[in-house]
Amino acid sequence: MSSTSQPLLGTRSTNPSVSAWWASRSRDVLSLLTVLLLLGTGLGIWVYGTLPTSDPSTNPHEYALSTDNIRRHLSKLLDIAREHNNSRSVTTGHSASGTYVLSQLERFGNCDAHKQRFVSPVWTVTQPPTLCVREPYRVDYIHETDFELMRYGGRSANITRGRVAVARACTADKVGDVSGRIVVVTSKCLLFETAFMLEQMGARAVVFVRSAQYKQPSRARVRLVEWREGDPLMTIPVLSATHSVGQVLTHASRVDIETHSQIDEVETFNILCVGRTGDPRNTIIVGAHLDSVRNGPGINDNGSGSSSVLEIQLTLAHTKFDPLNRLVFAWWGAEEDGLLGSRHFVHTMAHNWTNKWSVYEPRIEWSDIALDLNFDMLASPNYIALVHNGTDAPRNARIGSQRIQRVFENYFARHQYTYEVTDMRGGSDFLPFVQNGVPAGGVLTGAGELKSIKERLVHGGLARAALDTCYHRDCDTLLNINIDALQKMSRAAMYAVSTLASTVDLRGYLAGHPEF
Repeated sequence: MSSTSQPLLGTRSTNPSVSAWWASRSRDVLSLLTVLLLLGTGLGIWVYGTLPTSDPSTNPHEYALSTDNIRRHLSKLLDIAREHNNSRSVTTGHSASGTYVLSQLERFGNCDAHKQRFVSPVWTVTQPPTLCVREPYRVDYIHETDFELMRYGGRSANITRGRVAVARACTADKVGDVSGRIVVVTSKCLLFETAFMLEQMGARAVVFVRSAQYKQPSRARVRLVEWREGDPLMTIPVLSATHSVGQVLTHASRVDIETHSQIDEVETFNILCVGRTGDPRNTIIVGAHLDSVRNGPGINDNGSGSSSVLEIQLTLAHTKFDPLNRLVFAWWGAEEDGLLGSRHFVHTMAHNWTNKWSVYEPRIEWSDIALDLNFDMLASPNYIALVHNGTDAPRNARIGSQRIQRVFENYFARHQYTYEVTDMRGGSDFLPFVQNGVPAGGVLTGAGELKSIKERLVHGGLARAALDTCYHRDCDTLLNINIDALQKMSRAAMYAVSTLASTVDLRGYLAGHPEF
């Protein structure tokens, strides 16, 4: 899951050494405090095995799900990360993570499992970029404060005393001659389309100037949203500058830019586990992304979701669950690179995308897919139980998404657990489904957003601290897992899966028929 980072707690001190220490260590201190605050609850659940239950006889699969087993999967994923530079990204431990999931499915599962292969562009920065105005006067700018190299913003370059051109429009006929120039774009334009157009026109680099309302430069991706193998990628540097820096750049005549980055197209995969029973015309996709970011092991993001989905499948196999509607479990690849795995799956099925591996892979008919369930980050240490808001889905997927939301809300109401409804506009693998008319829903526990005082009074934990202080960091290990959250949310997932898989006339339910 992706999100912008936020500052945690403001402090005031008259002692400079204390201020410096707090500035450098505050995130780690908050991480430790969050763990200590929730340790009692977590250990209590670990010792006694379950939360208070109300109806194990009427919801047996929910209670058959073992949090201990999920934690064992998490331990294995952490071991894999440690063997791969503390990461499970597409270029590090993701492949080994997939091997583990497949081995578990082959030994204990009840499905036909295979890899769905595709290509992902991986962008890597090896050194921080530099930006300097040389004429009419020298100004050296600060990386991450004044400017930023945008993600997928080209390969390494060293431009010395480059001439500047200012683009106050977004189309080629209004830009003018930019050949050999560093182009400063002051208009609000589509990022990739504009940058690629300028590259084709001969520009050496592109700098997008942010509007005055933004105080920091952007790290947005400069890439086609639904990129697939064969689509273009930027080769020249693409930077973002704050509004004030942009004002200087538009009056500069010579500028230096140095970047150290590369883009590699690598083979990766989704894992699909196709159920052998149940009506294929009412297929339910149960998904979670398996990859992590490159700078962390991703045990909460998203080992918690992918391990829960794995244990749900194994538990249903062990209990000989016979679904009325077919279940297809999916572990998506390259989510952290822009939802590329789920996008590949959706467009392969919905729009007949193909690649060199497609002929060897089993096909699921797009018209058979009734809904998608997505589980991304289920064990944040300072968590809030969150349910996706089906009302946010596009019109052609809205009613069904609202019905999926109702299923999760029934779970929380039945157990008298507190929860909140959160948006479903982007950031995870449900997005390609709802954008293509398939209802979706899910639960999560939050990322880098801060918990308010009001939320703390309702949900406990620490106010003014991130829901996950180790989000996209190297400390996202087993110590970052809240066992209370993991048990509640994985069981919510199991409840939804088993309920929807057993629903008679699933399409009618999702269409909002009054008899339901």
